[in-house]
Amino acid sequence: MLHERYIKYPLDQSGNEVIKRTVWKGLPQGSVLSPLLYNIYTYDLELSVEGQVNVLQYADDLLLYVSGRSLENISNILSSSLSALNNWLNNNGLDLSPSKSSVVVFSRMKNIPPINVHYNGIPLVIKDSVKFLGVILDCKLTGLPHFENIVLRCERNLNILRCLTGVWWGAHPFTMRLLYNALIRSVLDYGTFLLHPGNVKAIKKIDSIQSKALRLVTGAMKSSPISCLQVECCDPPLAFRRQFLCDKFFFRTLQLDSHPLLSKVKQLAELVGTCNYWAHKDSPCLVKSYKKYQSLEAPTYRSATLPLYQHDYNSLIIDPDIRFNIGLSKNDINPKIEFINLLNIEWANWHCLYTDASKHGDRSCVGVGIFHSQYKGLQLIKLPPETSVYTGECYGLLKAIEYILMLKIPKTIIFSDSRSALEAITRFPFKTHKQSPVVFNIRNLLYKCSQKSCAVVLAWIPSHVGIPGNERADQLANEAIHVGDIVPYHNYCHDLINLSKVYLYVDWNEIWNKETAKGVHYRHIQPSIPRKPWFSKIFFSKTVTSILCRMRLGHVCSPAHLHIINKKPDPLCSCGDYGDLNHIFFACSLHDRSDFLSSLESLRIPFPTSIICLLFSNSYDIYKILSVFLEKNDIKI
Repeated sequence: MLHERYIKYPLDQSGNEVIKRTVWKGLPQGSVLSPLLYNIYTYDLELSVEGQVNVLQYADDLLLYVSGRSLENISNILSSSLSALNNWLNNNGLDLSPSKSSVVVFSRMKNIPPINVHYNGIPLVIKDSVKFLGVILDCKLTGLPHFENIVLRCERNLNILRCLTGVWWGAHPFTMRLLYNALIRSVLDYGTFLLHPGNVKAIKKIDSIQSKALRLVTGAMKSSPISCLQVECCDPPLAFRRQFLCDKFFFRTLQLDSHPLLSKVKQLAELVGTCNYWAHKDSPCLVKSYKKYQSLEAPTYRSATLPLYQHDYNSLIIDPDIRFNIGLSKNDINPKIEFINLLNIEWANWHCLYTDASKHGDRSCVGVGIFHSQYKGLQLIKLPPETSVYTGECYGLLKAIEYILMLKIPKTIIFSDSRSALEAITRFPFKTHKQSPVVFNIRNLLYKCSQKSCAVVLAWIPSHVGIPGNERADQLANEAIHVGDIVPYHNYCHDLINLSKVYLYVDWNEIWNKETAKGVHYRHIQPSIPRKPWFSKIFFSKTVTSILCRMRLGHVCSPAHLHIINKKPDPLCSCGDYGDLNHIFFACSLHDRSDFLSSLESLRIPFPTSIICLLFSNSYDIYKILSVFLEKNDIKI
């Protein structure tokens, strides 16, 4: 928002009139204060049209919307609201550009009658679609214009990938995958889950973009199944990817009571369950996320504001006394004796508390154990299955500090084997991207301890080295999984956000286990979906990596496969035998394999073996032997 004025000054020495541009209202574009000052300046903008229309505002992008059954009434309401908005803008020294404004009627009617909406006497243009915050919304909400725009943008970015690599030359697949994530997948991700379910043909177009990109990344043949390429690159089907992003977004909004999304999605879920229109359509992604939220047994912790703004400023800036190195490690000869000596020397008159958390499997509850060595005090706490061990460790530290305040212990050291929990407490709270209320509560209690002259030190110790207090806390944590105190028993949103990836891999593995048509060969090599591609930890040349990817996928330029896809009249190798992969590596007389076979024998590979067995191992040593054989014989398949 920048208003400029041109002022004429007297003639200069040459006799020319001087015109200078001065800024008299607003801030230069890109100023760090612009968003904050704009929000303050326009805080009462919505009040000017309150009760007539709904308002969506993101910085200077303003959207007014209203629903109803009569188009005439809707157009009158919009016109009167725009008139009220015009009065507010004039009173505040702002203006609106009618040429950049438009009206869209969202309706399932085939023929929409003309409507007339005015702003300051100027009729606004009626369009079939509108772009708001980067998402193109068409009047039928099919998503077709938005998906077509995505395809156009991604095709241009695909040309960048094509310039950087080929099948036998160019950037390594690991680098290409990073470029794909930055240039293409980011475009495919933005806003698409809001338009699901949309136009089926349009969705298939963006699916084809993914398949083209993954073939460029791996150097795979066009006949390679897309489901296998997705597993090879650890890039899920876009439908699962959209649901994953929706789950993350939905669970993140749950932490605020004031967020309007939950109530609106609840209404949408009720409509989907009762309306005949949705009987033969897939549910929206937000509705699926809402049903996952409903299926949770434990309530979710929610607050009126973000955790950062719920505590005293002094508690946010304190520097807690946390020791990450007390002179003890797992490599010590007798850690137990050294720890006892350390206590007697450094903390002779201090009370010692030990905390630990445990979880047995994905569906197990989290147990938290706290042990006070001087008073032999015990505390067992049980948290929901959705809770992470990290949250359990933080919660154990929180309850230990509460225990100190309750007993008013003057000097206490709390030992924990969770380095990540202690690092989260030391991290500067104004820069943390994870708003964990447990960590903020810990800092708040540490500040109260300092006010009441209770000295508290947090110290990290290695786990499972025989330290009596730590072993006892670990035992209590395992018992707490079944018999721990369940008050309070609720989930935290940062744990639910992590669940979105769990849901993704559960759904993806389910369809991958049912893959029987085209991916049989690859499923023998990769029976489960990995978290990272194999080529992210095994680095060979681009040529060798592409060949290994093709061999894993089962689609290579061998005589046998070229015959299957009708690219060669017969499946015979140049030596006259059936030319599949096993023949090329183990039997073809045209290749030198003396070093190859001896290298496999040195790794104690049982013979007879096959290429599938060698590729299944995912072993660097075996893959290295295969790469040496390919390069030595100049094989490009």
